[in-house]
Amino acid sequence: MSSDETVGRRARGRRTNVSPAEFRRFLRQVGVGTLVPGAGLIAAGRKKLGWTVLTLFLLLAAGAAVYVVRSGISGLVDDGTDTDRLNLITGALAAVAVVWLLTALVSLYLLQPRGLKAPQRLLSALVVVVVASLVVAPLSLGSRYAYTQRGLIGNVFADDDSHSLTRPDSSDEDPWAGQQRVNVLILGSDSGPGRDDTRTDTVMVASINTETGDTALFSLPRNLLNLPMPPDTPLAEAYPDGYMGPEEDAYYWLSAVYRFVPYEFPEFFEGVADPGAEAAKLIVGEALGLDIHYYVMVNLRGFQYLVDAFGGIDIDVPYRIPIGTKEQFGRCTEPSGWIEPGKDQHLDGYQALWFARARCGPGPVSDDYERMRRQRCVIGAITEQANPTTLLRRYQQLASAAENTMSTDITEGRLSDFAQLALKVQDSGGLRSLPFTNDIIEYHDPDYDVIREYVQASLDPAATPPPAEEQPTAPPTGEEEPPPTEQPTDAPTGEEEPPAEEEPPAEGETPGATETPSDADGAVDVDDVC
Repeated sequence: MSSDETVGRRARGRRTNVSPAEFRRFLRQVGVGTLVPGAGLIAAGRKKLGWTVLTLFLLLAAGAAVYVVRSGISGLVDDGTDTDRLNLITGALAAVAVVWLLTALVSLYLLQPRGLKAPQRLLSALVVVVVASLVVAPLSLGSRYAYTQRGLIGNVFADDDSHSLTRPDSSDEDPWAGQQRVNVLILGSDSGPGRDDTRTDTVMVASINTETGDTALFSLPRNLLNLPMPPDTPLAEAYPDGYMGPEEDAYYWLSAVYRFVPYEFPEFFEGVADPGAEAAKLIVGEALGLDIHYYVMVNLRGFQYLVDAFGGIDIDVPYRIPIGTKEQFGRCTEPSGWIEPGKDQHLDGYQALWFARARCGPGPVSDDYERMRRQRCVIGAITEQANPTTLLRRYQQLASAAENTMSTDITEGRLSDFAQLALKVQDSGGLRSLPFTNDIIEYHDPDYDVIREYVQASLDPAATPPPAEEQPTAPPTGEEEPPPTEQPTDAPTGEEEPPAEEEPPAEGETPGATETPSDADGAVDVDDVC
């Protein structure tokens, strides 16, 4: 072989360096090929394959856009509450993300020119990663959200074939079966480490108009006595005059119904997943004159994590509220911190928990009825601030908190109907509330006919509530103390002295409280109270 032939073969075997202009052109092709699936294959000369991939992706994107537009909010809500559709969405989004990324990597391989140096290869790979993340990351996040939603539904909501004594029948054609209102019992429990039993210190009923979303919220004191029993049941046979006993015996308080009534009547509640909640639905419904269809129970110890998942809440604080106090030897322990009064105070979960349940402190803090007012203000604040943007942005945290905090007998099959109803509640802005305080009843000897009249008047805003009998202004006695609550590490630590004693309030005035409508006037808008 001649020397000229040897030199020529060596020259052909050597790689030439890629010019700057050629490298920039390569990066542009890689970027476009990653962003537009199939474009890189076309640029690399695989035109038939590239146009096929591009056409399929365009058809898929157009079909998805048309589906979203035609479905609207209502259809998307249905998709987000149907477990079969969620499984399909999870798999479809994950598959699209994988195929998109593989197409980008194949395009990178086919487009790269000979002679690329190691830094240039690294830069081109970085371009693919950055550009692909603009598309693949949202698809992966959507798939993860759908998977999380599927788990949330399975862990929190009841099976469609679960047994209940109170849930109404429904059909796809008429999900509310002609119901004008759906009534949901809201229980706040104190279960947690160190407690063997569950006590429901917070008892509310939300009555929601299924057509308009207008909602009335009724609060009952936890130590309400002489509760009427539902007729034609073993409960009524055993307690024909009501759930009665010594006033100081907490066994007969409303807060004890969850724990003790199923214990007395196990056969009546046989087969029910949560007999305590079922008993509370029946008895509270009889007290209010309502058929209570469903319940939602929130663990108050985990409530703070739910509020933290929202990013906190903004609420008007009417007076100083102590954190971490309880009664010992006839007096309140020193607080670990204070929630200061003011408009639109931003409270984290731990502060919101104590805002809602503090009951040992100066002035109105020790009034059980004031605590009921604060609790409905918290619910109003959460309802108002639970907008779609917040829910989407913090969905993972909210779902995790809900799984560890909530339980309900709303079935998976009814979830879509309730989601649609929640949209009406959000749009209507009609959240009215009525706590049954000593403006209306005596907790130790309540007139349940008066309670029922107030409920019916509240459900019809045009009606006038009945006149309440004059009641003593003293708060309830015989209060049961809250269990010690383990404080998070980020809880306030600096102790402050309570404020100096002020001049005694005028007769009939609640010390430290802001002026609120009288409960004897009936249900009022939450904003007027809070």
